[in-house]
Amino acid sequence: MSALETKSHIVDLIESIDDDIVLTELKNLVNDFVGHWIKDTDYWDELGTQEKSQLIIAIEESKDESNHVTHIDVMKKYAKWLGK
Repeated sequence: MSALETKSHIVDLIESIDDDIVLTELKNLVNDFVGHWIKDTDYWDELGTQEKSQLIIAIEESKDESNHVTHIDVMKKYAKWLGK
């Protein structure tokens, strides 16, 4: 089935619904689903004050190389959970 046929089928299904409540719920569902695909906002704007503060602190801490951990060290530390 082509994209055009799929769209047409979806429209036909929606046109068969007469219940306002169902249509409203469907609209909300589609908005939520499609919104995740075409969202044009910056995720930073969706974060709370505490989350932003924690990220700023983490970014600052990451500038100090003494806070860096190598991939090898991480793999050694978590090998028992990774089955190695």
